[in-house]
Amino acid sequence: MANANAARVLGVLGYDELAGDAEADDFLGRVLVALALVPVDAGRPATAEGRFVDCGRRAGYIQERLEELRGLAEEARARGLPVYWG
Repeated sequence: MANANAARVLGVLGYDELAGDAEADDFLGRVLVALALVPVDAGRPATAEGRFVDCGRRAGYIQERLEELRGLAEEARARGLPVYWG
């Protein structure tokens, strides 16, 4: 994920750091709550300001990533491993 999108997804999960770790059960719980409560992501258009380009985010991106993280958390839980990001 791009840093801005990763920060958004982590924010939805209640994390404020771009690097960290959590027990798989905790991480999975946060993902499931987010999937249940967070409105469908409307996306964000791409923007350019000088030499800085933000490629934006397609509609539904957050939910797609949450579903992927759900699978990751379930696998980590099954293996007795924590989830790391960064």
